[in-house]
Order: sequence, then structure tokens, then C-alpha cells
Amino acid sequence: MLKKTNLLFMNDVWININALEFNSIGVNSNTEWTHLKISDNSNIFGEGEITHTQLSRNVSPIVAKLANNLRGKKVFSDYDVITENNLSIETIESDQLLATAVSGLRCAITDALSKQSKLKMYEYILYKFGEKNISSNKVQLYANINRSLLLDKKTKKNFNPVLQEMLDRSPESFSKMAKFVNDQGFKTLKCAPFDECKSPFNAPGLPKEALIGLSRISSVIESIGDSTLLVDCHSRFDNESAFDLLSELTDRGVGWYEEPIDPIEYSSDLRKIKEKSTIPIAGAEHGYGLSLFEKLIANDILDVVMPDIKFCGGPIEAFLIGKTLESKKEKSVSMHCPSGPLSLLASAHSTLAFNNTLPLEHAVYEIDWRKEVLFPNENIIGDMLVIPDGYGLGAQIDPLIVHKHGEFWTE
Repeated sequence: MLKKTNLLFMNDVWININALEFNSIGVNSNTEWTHLKISDNSNIFGEGEITHTQLSRNVSPIVAKLANNLRGKKVFSDYDVITENNLSIETIESDQLLATAVSGLRCAITDALSKQSKLKMYEYILYKFGEKNISSNKVQLYANINRSLLLDKKTKKNFNPVLQEMLDRSPESFSKMAKFVNDQGFKTLKCAPFDECKSPFNAPGLPKEALIGLSRISSVIESIGDSTLLVDCHSRFDNESAFDLLSELTDRGVGWYEEPIDPIEYSSDLRKIKEKSTIPIAGAEHGYGLSLFEKLIANDILDVVMPDIKFCGGPIEAFLIGKTLESKKEKSVSMHCPSGPLSLLASAHSTLAFNNTLPLEHAVYEIDWRKEVLFPNENIIGDMLVIPDGYGLGAQIDPLIVHKHGEFWTE
């Protein structure tokens, strides 16, 4: 149960940021997880993930600039990142590096304020918005198998440390990993099979480059029986080819069609695809803020929006997106999370708080020491992530893992 307290108490909870530190953990040639840590005078700290794998450059200098404008001030809310830096929502929406910095800092502040309140993060969020507490401490996950199958950038090979064998991007490797994941208890899986595709294409109709991707999909479906396969296209298609691909995915019975084209940049085109589709259309992983995700659902662009904790504004913004949209339309929000255990845990707190009807993404089996990144260790049983018992996130980046696989620095 939530502790009996009152709004006055919540208004009296604040932190004063006096230290900022960064760390990165080298996972493999394709992946590096980057984090920030803020601390105050009373040894309260908070963490957030600012992994820039999908971005053009490091985000930490932007975080440092934003955090410096909070030093010496009482920080009562994660939203102070925006007000104290005189940022507009439109500015953040249009700049993903800035959105990542804002989101990571808002996450760390929410973590710290939750600890200061002596509440778990999801309890803090629920209390902050006058919601009832929930009895569960588990969040259902779906398994993204794509990162476990990526080839090393240098060697073009992939010795998967979990399966302890060589894998590649063949349909057989997709099938093998999917069956293994399915056997571990994941009943919903996702893959991104269209590596060879990038519009524009040389000829009309279904691109020949998509045929190997369809073979990967068919192999996975064959290996997982009655379980569900979600398909991510990473915006590799154009309007015409996306229509042609739709019929192929419909015939194969996939669970959703994710981002055949960019839903933010080409929203009117995607709306036409959605009108013809009997498969849910999902996407918007790069979006920031409640207003954008509301528009994507209200304007009939997407069936399922996928806010990413690293880009969308952090845990509280993710909660507001989920709570607002799920109250109007069930199964409309599924959080995107292909990154490290810290962002997965923060996403789980938000997902639990908005009482999700769809599972949360988890990039499975990329490395065999992933759970050790957090202390206490990430705890996944079957397809359920268990929220740890501590205040705030309930877990933190283990400095021993950073010393072993990465580095610390300040800006």
C-alpha cells in the first residue's frame, strides 16, 4: 500500500543537484549503454539512460548544460528541466539529441525524488497524480530477438554468448533464436528482418530485397507455434512498397506492422496504409511528449504508439502518455525499449503505473552478463520483469561492471 501522506508532503520533497557523472558500458561492437547520475547534498542520487546508439553523437554535453542550470536550486519536479532551461515542447520535439538529454535527466530526477519520498518510482508517480496504488510488482515483456542476431561490425560474424554458437542473419538463425526465446517463456516476440531494404527501390511492386526478410519471418512463425510475432520495419519502405508488404504480412498472421514508413514525418501516408490494414500499425519510437502521441492516435495514424523512455520525456511523461491514451483506447500503448537494463526498469515502472494492456519490449540475449549491470540484478522470470524492492528505481548501475566493461567521466 502507498504510505498515507498528503500533497503538502509531496510539495516539500525536493533535491539540490550538486554532482553529475556519466558512465558507459561497452556491450559489443554494435552496442554501448550510456547513463547519467545526479547526486544531492544528502547522498540521494538518481540515474537515467542516455544511450546514443541510434543518434549522431554523444548526449552527455547537452545533459551537463541542462543540469548546470538546475544547480543551486530546489528541484521539486522532473519538469523543472524544461522550465528552468526555458525550453518549449516544440523545440524538444524537433531535436532528438535534446529530447534524449531532457528524457534522461527527467528520469534521474524522478528516481531521486522517489527515493527522497521513500517510495518506489511507480508508487511516486501514482501518488503524484492522485492515482490508487496497485498490488502487482511485475510487468509483462515481449522479446525483441533482433539485437541477439546482429553481426559484429568488424568481423561480420556473431558468436552468440547465450546460445554459445555462431549465428547469422539467415532464416535458420532467426528460427533458432526464436525457438530458444519461446522456450524460455516469451509468448510474444519481435524481429526486424528487412536489413537489405532501403527505399527508393528500382522497380515497382514488392521489392526483391524484401524476400529474404519474408523468409526470416516465415521461419520464425514456423518455430514458435501459437505465439505471436511482431514485425519492425525500421522505416525502410516507401508508400507503394509498404502496401505491397502489408498483404504479405497479413497472409503470415503477424501481430503488428511497425513503422514501414516514419509515422511522424510521413503521417498522412501511413494513415492510408492503416486504413487498408487489418493488422495493428505501431510506431513512433522517436517521438517526444504526450501531445505528439495523442495526435498520432487521434488522427488515426497509428493503432499502437511506442514511447521510448530515452526519447519520450522520461518515466512521468511515459506514464502520462500511457494513462491518457489507454483510458480512451485499450491496447494503444506499448513502450519501446531496445536498450539497457536501466531503461527497461524505468520503462517497467511507467508501464506498471499506467496499468498496461500490452507488453513492454525487451531486447533479449544480446550478452550473457546483462542482468549483472544492475545491483540488485535485473530479475526476469519467464516473460515477467520483477520490480525490485528498493525506493526509486530500486536498482542502480553497478560500478564494478562499469570498471570492467566501460568508463566513468564528467563534463
